[in-house]
Amino acid sequence: MGTPTIPQVKAWDPDVLNTQAGEWEQKAKTLGDTLDAAARSVDGSHHYWIGDAGDSMRDRHDEIHGDAKTVKTALDNGATAARNGATAIQNAKTTLLNKISDAEGSGFTVSDTGEVKISTGMLMILQYAGDDKATLQAGLEHRAEEYQKAIQAALTDCGTADDDAMTAVNNAFANLTTTQIQQPTTNQLDQLTADQARKDLQAVKDGTADDATLARIRMATTLSDYDKQELNNGDTVGLPQYPYLQAFTQGMNDMSGEDIDQLGSKLKGNGSDQVKDAIANDLRIISDPQIHNLDGKNTGGMKQLPDSIQKALTDNPVKSIPFGSHNVEHLDDLRAVGDLMSHGDKSIQGSDINRGMIKQGAELAGAATPDAFFSIGNENVGKLANSLLDNAVVDHTAVHDAIIADPKSSNPDARAAADRMNVTCDNGGKYFGNQHVLDVLEHPWAKDQHGAENMFKWIGDDASQPKGSFLNNQAGETAYSLASILGDSHNQSALNSPDNPLGAYNPALTQTLANSMSPYLGNFAGVTDANLLNSTPIDATGHPLDLPSHKDSSQLSNMFAVLDSDPDAARTINSAGMQWHDALEYAAGLNPDRAISLQGEASRLQQAMNTGLTTDITAHAAERAYQAAVSYGNKGVFADGVTSVVQTAAAITGGSVGGPVYGPAAAAVAGGIAATVDSYIKADVIPNPADPAHPLPDDKVSTALNSIKSDISNDAIRDQYLQTQGYIQQHPEQAHYFDQPGKGSLLDWQNVATGDGSGLSAWENAYGKFSHDMNEQMHSSIFPVPSPADNAQIDESDIAPKSAQLPPGATK
Repeated sequence: MGTPTIPQVKAWDPDVLNTQAGEWEQKAKTLGDTLDAAARSVDGSHHYWIGDAGDSMRDRHDEIHGDAKTVKTALDNGATAARNGATAIQNAKTTLLNKISDAEGSGFTVSDTGEVKISTGMLMILQYAGDDKATLQAGLEHRAEEYQKAIQAALTDCGTADDDAMTAVNNAFANLTTTQIQQPTTNQLDQLTADQARKDLQAVKDGTADDATLARIRMATTLSDYDKQELNNGDTVGLPQYPYLQAFTQGMNDMSGEDIDQLGSKLKGNGSDQVKDAIANDLRIISDPQIHNLDGKNTGGMKQLPDSIQKALTDNPVKSIPFGSHNVEHLDDLRAVGDLMSHGDKSIQGSDINRGMIKQGAELAGAATPDAFFSIGNENVGKLANSLLDNAVVDHTAVHDAIIADPKSSNPDARAAADRMNVTCDNGGKYFGNQHVLDVLEHPWAKDQHGAENMFKWIGDDASQPKGSFLNNQAGETAYSLASILGDSHNQSALNSPDNPLGAYNPALTQTLANSMSPYLGNFAGVTDANLLNSTPIDATGHPLDLPSHKDSSQLSNMFAVLDSDPDAARTINSAGMQWHDALEYAAGLNPDRAISLQGEASRLQQAMNTGLTTDITAHAAERAYQAAVSYGNKGVFADGVTSVVQTAAAITGGSVGGPVYGPAAAAVAGGIAATVDSYIKADVIPNPADPAHPLPDDKVSTALNSIKSDISNDAIRDQYLQTQGYIQQHPEQAHYFDQPGKGSLLDWQNVATGDGSGLSAWENAYGKFSHDMNEQMHSSIFPVPSPADNAQIDESDIAPKSAQLPPGATK
């Protein structure tokens, strides 16, 4: 076929060859068994059929037997060729997709034919590179060429693998004559009719399903990578096998959830596992509103699921019984759903069965409070809720809807999400995301239950998806809604009560939330420069989303307060906040025309962090109930955080940490803060906590939070240094203000942080003249005028970097 395009390769499904190989192997076996039986019968005829007629029959049998053996050999060889071809094509496809992912992950765009270009975002970043722009651009163009060579070579390999597979299969059947075998005249998908589905389901129920039946069921319930990617991007998919899937599912309407979960149990070998995987996929596909048949007349959704599963997912899961106790409605069916949906392909996105599992899991979690009593025990209710959540939340589209849904919202996406979630409510009920998220957050999850954490973890991870992509926007929109819920004043009594805050009973979940919110702190502080943000979410009409703080100015500090309720989470979110603060101050130097707004955003973020910590310290100092609380007694040197600006920049450009002040690494910070949550955890902006296995008294928690609060307090010299570094990056001719003849430049932090205070005095004098002259030249007050109060001794416990860590541009 020559060299295919990338969309063609993405649409390839090599498993079709494996399915065909299985059918050929089965036919070869059946034919071989028939030949053996016939041969034994003919050989025995020598004893009772003697004469010319018998001899003629045996001669004719030998001819037929020879032809049939040729066919059997061809089928065996064809099966081998098909399996080898499937493996080769899959390997070539995987290699191609990995190379594409590498290029796109590095900020390049890849065309359908494998051409690689520098992305618009990276070109925008280059505008901040100053004199290094040409060098950086040349380096990026060279990398683009290398990626293009690798991708186009992988495309060629895909075409070769496809051609080789076709040749091998053709060669396997090359010796057959038209009298020995006829080429099939029908497409495999033509077998996937509604009538065939009913027969296949009955065979599974009876335990008589053979390999061909199982292969057909697998083929019908397996989506290609291309189809899954379309769903992942929010697009619709038409399936030729939709009538088969619909009939297959409708055939389960008379079955309980338990019976559906046990389908295939009568089959030998791994037949039961194959059926369970296939049925789980079938339920995901048939309940997906993004999936329809080819003519578009029938669409997936909740109503397509078997009756018993529909009721289990839409009825109120909790029923009150006398004496204040509760029962779980449809308990056995819900347990069966949780078990069944732990199988199959969980990467299928947008399914109503997942929406229903999230809704029921949340409501069960919300009902199983410590003071509630369930007939099966609260612990078992928690296990069931976790099973439902954990097996559904890989569907990020469903989680997005479950979190942002609000029938009364001004955001059209939130109203549309509510419409999609309403299918999980019986009797015309309405779904509200806020209450269901609170149900999940307030439940005290056991240490081995991670469904709630997984529900939110991806929000931070997907901030690193290409900016403007569907996945990046979906994560950003979800983050905005989650921040609104965490910061809503009406939710503070539930999430941050003095005697039992979120971090006390769900520390791991609180840490996950801190990680997930960290990449979006710039958004929440009001930053509008897309180059500085990881995500710039818009609604369906193309309008930027309203910030959570637009409705309630206290929301950001409230969110910080909730996340500060666990010391580890506090470390993560405040470290990230200071990284954002530092980047904004640095950007203020890079962009003097926007310095005032950037400094205001940095100040707003710092103030919210300070207020959040103050809220926790004041409200919970005497009541904090953590038994495994850890101390941040080693007062953090928060100025270490400025190092992260260089680390972030180096990750973007390949520059070196602590390199020359005018180097490319420092400039690239304008491209945005690193989106991955690992960057916040590893930055060590706040010192690591002590051993949590040795509990400390409650008052030590307040001590720890006070230490963090001290570390994030307003630091004029920190702001001066960062802003100056950004400005000098663009205007190196002004570096002379900081020269010290015989002592080295004050742009080297080591020359400022002298133990005797002389460096600080020198900095104050140099910066005072620099800020005065620059403000006068620009007829503005972009560079804050220093205060005499800033002239204080620098030591390890205040703002000086520790050990070998250096701030932006510092040299050893």
